[in-house]
Amino acid sequence: MKGIVSDDKISNFRDLVNSNSKFVYQIYKDKGGKNLFNLVCSCMDWISVSVRHLENAPEFDSNIDVKCMQVYSLISSIDLVSASVTQLHRVFVNEQTEPFKGEKKSFVKRLFEHEDDNTYFKTLRASFGAHPVSLNQSNSRRFASWPFKSHLNNADLTVHLYSREIGEEDLTLNIYISELLKFLTTRYDYLEVIAEKVQSLFEEYQTALSKQIIEAKSDPLEQLYVLRTESEMRLDNEYYNSEIDDLIMIFEAKVTDAELLHLADSYKESLLPTIEEIKTNLQSMNIVDLEAGSDVKSSSNFGRELGYELPKFYTWIHSGRYDPLFDYYFERFNTVTKGKFKFCKNDDRKLTFLKVKLMLAT
Repeated sequence: MKGIVSDDKISNFRDLVNSNSKFVYQIYKDKGGKNLFNLVCSCMDWISVSVRHLENAPEFDSNIDVKCMQVYSLISSIDLVSASVTQLHRVFVNEQTEPFKGEKKSFVKRLFEHEDDNTYFKTLRASFGAHPVSLNQSNSRRFASWPFKSHLNNADLTVHLYSREIGEEDLTLNIYISELLKFLTTRYDYLEVIAEKVQSLFEEYQTALSKQIIEAKSDPLEQLYVLRTESEMRLDNEYYNSEIDDLIMIFEAKVTDAELLHLADSYKESLLPTIEEIKTNLQSMNIVDLEAGSDVKSSSNFGRELGYELPKFYTWIHSGRYDPLFDYYFERFNTVTKGKFKFCKNDDRKLTFLKVKLMLAT
C-alpha cells in the first residue's frame, strides 16, 4: 500500500481548518444548534488514522486466512476515509447530497450492475468481513463462504454467496485490490475539492463582514469598546481580543499621581496608531499580527531585569487569581525603578497595569 496515499493531504486540510483565525471553529461550533466542528475533528482524526495505517500496512501474507483479514483491514480503512469524506462534504459542500452518488468508475468487474460505486463498496465490505454471515441482497438473505483464491479469474479474493432459499444458486463475488485502491484515492482526493470550498466560504465571510462598516468614535476608549464587540463578532480572535482588553485597561486606568499624568497621557497617545491598526484590520477582516501592541514604545532594560517577575505579574493581572508573591513583585518594581512609579497594592488593578506599561516604556 506504500505510495498509494500519504498523510500530506489530510495534514494540509487540517492546517486549513485551523487557519484563518480558526474560521471553521467559530462558524461551525454552533451551526443551526449543532456542534459540527466536533464532527469535522472526528472526520479528520479518522482519516489520519486510516491513511497512516495504510501507509504502514505490511505486504499481503501468503496464508489465505491472514490475507483475508488483511484485506478486511484494508476495506475498513477505506470505509473510514470514504465515510469521513462524505461527512465533510455534507458539512461544507451540501448537506443534502452524497458525493459520487450514481457513479460507476471504480468497480468495473461488478456482480450487481445496478449498484453504483458507493453501494457496491458496501456490498464488498459486508461480504468480505463486516457481516458476511448476515447479508441482505435484493431482499434475499445470503451468507458468504470462506474466502479463497479462484483459479478461474485474476481476482485477489473470491467468495460464494450462499442463499438461504433451498435450491437457489450460489453467486460468485470477486474482489480486486486495484479497484479498491481506485475507490480509495478517488475519495481521498476529494479532500482537495472540500478544501477549496472551505477557502471559498472563508473568503465569502471576509467579504461580507468587510462591507459592514465599523463605527468610528473620536474618543479612544469608546472606540475600543466598539472594537471589542466587533472583534468578538469577527472570528473572535483570542490575540485581538487580548490586545483590545489590554488597551481598554490602559485607557480606563485613572492616574492620580500628578507626576505620572504627562507620562501616562503621552503613552496613551502613542497607542492611538495601534487602535487604528486594529480597526483597519478588523474592517478588512485581515486578522494578522499587529505591527505594535500595547508595548509599542517598550525600550527599557526593565524587561530583562524583571524577567521572572513580569510573566508572573501578567498572569495575576489577567487571571485575577490570588498570588502570595504579589507584594514581592511590587517591591521589585519599586526597587528597580527607584520608586518612580510608586507601585502600591492598594492601587486599582488597571492603574497597576498601566504603571507597568509606563515602566517598560521609559
